[in-house]
Amino acid sequence: MNGYDRAEFERVKGQAKLYGEDSLNSLDKWRLRRSRDEDERDGERARARQAEPSEVERLRAEMQQEIAAVRAEMVERHEAALEAAGAVIGEYSDKTFDLAERTIKEVRDLLTVTIERRFGELMGRIDAMLPDHRSRSRSEKRFEFASEKDDSDLLNDLPSPGEIVRKTRIN
Repeated sequence: MNGYDRAEFERVKGQAKLYGEDSLNSLDKWRLRRSRDEDERDGERARARQAEPSEVERLRAEMQQEIAAVRAEMVERHEAALEAAGAVIGEYSDKTFDLAERTIKEVRDLLTVTIERRFGELMGRIDAMLPDHRSRSRSEKRFEFASEKDDSDLLNDLPSPGEIVRKTRIN
């Protein structure tokens, strides 16, 4: 509706108010009915606009509830993913630790065998270089310090059972 129609409607309304509807000609009566219909439609639009925000608010609240539900589900999934990743990392770290232990043991055993072999070779060379060419076995004579006694006297040095003092406490 343009400004001219609005002004004309206001003029007709004013005239109907002052002189009554019977004083209006047929064109003015039509304009008055049209003005009332237009006012009624404007009122319906205003009521619809007032009802519309409540619908928007309801939809906004539903959307916020859905977003909260999705966030909660994402937190649960994130925690489950972290737990699963931690379990997998733990398994792999255990396997890696076991593999490292096995490798260290194998290397230690290999080094021990190599050292024993080289030591045996060196002992053989030393035995070959000795002037009397005898073996360096330990079975011939045992090394002893001058202050050591013979093992046969060891049994004579033990105290007799009567000389042993036993100290026991009964609780």
